[in-house]
Amino acid sequence: MQSIRGYFNGQTIELIDDVPTTEAAYVLVTFLAGSLEIAAARAGRRQVSVATYSLDRYSAALKQRMGAPPQVARAGRPFTVGEIMTRRIIAVAPNSTAAEAIRLMRLQGITSVLVEPDAEGQWGIMTMRDVLRQIVSMDRTPEEVIVGTIATRPLIYVKPELSLHDCSKLLLETNIRRAVVQERGQPVGIISDTDIFQVVEESGWGPAQPMSEEDHT
Repeated sequence: MQSIRGYFNGQTIELIDDVPTTEAAYVLVTFLAGSLEIAAARAGRRQVSVATYSLDRYSAALKQRMGAPPQVARAGRPFTVGEIMTRRIIAVAPNSTAAEAIRLMRLQGITSVLVEPDAEGQWGIMTMRDVLRQIVSMDRTPEEVIVGTIATRPLIYVKPELSLHDCSKLLLETNIRRAVVQERGQPVGIISDTDIFQVVEESGWGPAQPMSEEDHT
């Protein structure tokens, strides 16, 4: 029995290894780009016209929500970077090709990868924007571009205990979409504007409520 590898692209399974030409049975091992549900949802979005998502179908609900009084800060809502950061760090070596990094980003369903420290010990990051700016707009070949040459360095770091309020101000002031969360000199996560947006969408927003005497005890 022989095994071959492949991955699910949202619609079909694409093979990575060659299919055996003998009559021996084989087993297909799939590496999924995220969960089946996420992959299927992505495929569905590609097939549906943008017009399908017209705000007309949501107008009644939107009017009701917009006419409602502002939400009061909810108990237990996350307020710090450490509470909502993405804890999974995916990194590539500085000498990897951009093509390898792009493939990894696509398979993992992410928009950036960290780049391991260079000779000076500085971590870097390569984002989709870097691909557009440094490769596509310059008509370069990803297989010939080394990640370390286009990675952004030095990184902008934040601490897990930084408030989302201060983090959002930092992202705006530095004109970046994500920052690396650092603890004891090592990256432990990533915080993005999308993460903060999700908090606002799910829990609302408002000034943090002062702690009561009971909270202090």
